[in-house]
Amino acid sequence: MKKKIVVVVVAVLVVVGVVAGIVAQPYRIYPAYIDVVAIDARLDEPMPVEYYLRVVAGGPNTCYRPWRYCVMRFGNIILVKVLARHRRNELCGQLYTWEKKTIGLGRCFIPGMKYTVVVNDVVKTFVARYP
Repeated sequence: MKKKIVVVVVAVLVVVGVVAGIVAQPYRIYPAYIDVVAIDARLDEPMPVEYYLRVVAGGPNTCYRPWRYCVMRFGNIILVKVLARHRRNELCGQLYTWEKKTIGLGRCFIPGMKYTVVVNDVVKTFVARYP
């Protein structure tokens, strides 16, 4: 009998702790809205050309802020995930907010090869150029 009561109490405490942890987080994380994607190439002192991704990201109200991004590369396909955070329980102006982000793609590109960049739902292609 005592074991059942202890198990029930522990189970209730675990559920309450999980729910309280979810509710207590001040932010929710969403994929950011993407408005503009442009790919730039810069030739610096080192010989390989370095590529950058210029992204304009945001959300549908003033509480959305572009937050983090993640870049993954699989051969000639580059996947970029841009996340936005939204503050909970806060009054927000109903105005799209946008921020410009510059994301480095690196220098390891073969000149003349075509590459595809996918940023959230936006797809762009470019051909790596010769230095």
